[in-house]
Amino acid sequence: MELQRRMIRETPRKPYSFYLDADLVERARLEVGEPDVIRSIEAALAAAIDYKLWVREVSTGHRDILS
Repeated sequence: MELQRRMIRETPRKPYSFYLDADLVERARLEVGEPDVIRSIEAALAAAIDYKLWVREVSTGHRDILS
């Protein structure tokens, strides 16, 4: 399993790509249920997209860093 994790870390990623740790997803699915895992992943993706947009707007001067 450690080799797989190392390979994932070393794999070049394209913008907006991500990898889910299969063990972590399975553990979360068992502990909280699949619907909550799906909602959590969706929330994390939405936050990442919002953050990327915020960084872009701040860097171009269209948004204040504290907004």
